Amino acid sequence: MRKNKLTVILLVLIALLTACSANRLSSVTSTADSTSTSDISTSAPASTSSFTEPDPETFVALMPALREYFYYRKQAVITSNIEELWTHFPELKNEVSIEQGINIVTNYQSLKPFDGNIFPEHDERLRVKFTNGKVEVLVHGMELYTWLDENNKFEDSGGEFKIVLYLHMKDGHWVVYKTDEVTLSEWQQFSP
Repeated sequence: MRKNKLTVILLVLIALLTACSANRLSSVTSTADSTSTSDISTSAPASTSSFTEPDPETFVALMPALREYFYYRKQAVITSNIEELWTHFPELKNEVSIEQGINIVTNYQSLKPFDGNIFPEHDERLRVKFTNGKVEVLVHGMELYTWLDENNKFEDSGGEFKIVLYLHMKDGHWVVYKTDEVTLSEWQQFSP
């Protein structure tokens, strides 16, 4: 157990040191109790048509935006109130298409979930693609929502998902402005 804690601490330190590398991030500012990234290198990788695993500093720079999106997505499902998600991500109200999986959130309200967990890297590590100063993040994970059955037993519903999150810089922070979830009809042919 102690060895695992030391390993985690070491990995976090390496990630932080890498994130602060001036030659990789164009602007990193530090305050007394937090580090905020206002920009990452958006130079295109060798092949702009495919997703690649992000380098550590890109991962660290993008994760706050992903955590925020998935937090409000989970809250929208649990409360059955998409407005909370839209308050934080108003651009997601635009161009909603259930058939194409654009800017949608699955509704589990028939089960009345009261808790949930989203594991963005459950099935695969995140992959990114840079295009014109914007970032697309391919997430292949799992989301599970907890509910009580008729016998008051705790049950989980949900499952595997693939989604592309589109991010752009807004007020010095990466923000999700569009989502494209892979639908059942797209699942077999989907190739990022």
